[in-house]
Amino acid sequence: MPRTEAQKLNDLTPNGKFFNKKNAWKTNGLICETIEELEGIYGLYICSERCENCNCVYTTDNKKCMDHCHETGNFRNILCNSCNAKRNKRNTSGIPNISKDKNSWRYQIKIKGKLHRKSSTDLEWLKQYKLEYEKNNIYIH
Repeated sequence: MPRTEAQKLNDLTPNGKFFNKKNAWKTNGLICETIEELEGIYGLYICSERCENCNCVYTTDNKKCMDHCHETGNFRNILCNSCNAKRNKRNTSGIPNISKDKNSWRYQIKIKGKLHRKSSTDLEWLKQYKLEYEKNNIYIH
């Protein structure tokens, strides 16, 4: 069914823009526990004028993107389309829930709605931490 003129006009309002962006992010895999968390990310997105990775100014050819971990669904930061595409193509450790951040490796996992994080420049140490953490906190029967 085609969108009405009123619906198109509503899309241009602040609430309409937030609603559409929120739905697009959720469709792409972003996980937020509360509406406040989602509003906070949207606020960062709206206020962001430069890429947090390369510091370039956003353009119509290199738009801003909400970057998130595709394994955990957790928000990372606001990046330009170019940096976001590079991050998603980059070969990470190959280990679930461990990803490469700007300067370090990051382990993130959600257990019963609570996010657990640890970062380190030492990937081997982080792998050990991950194994011990999951052994002690996830797979207890």
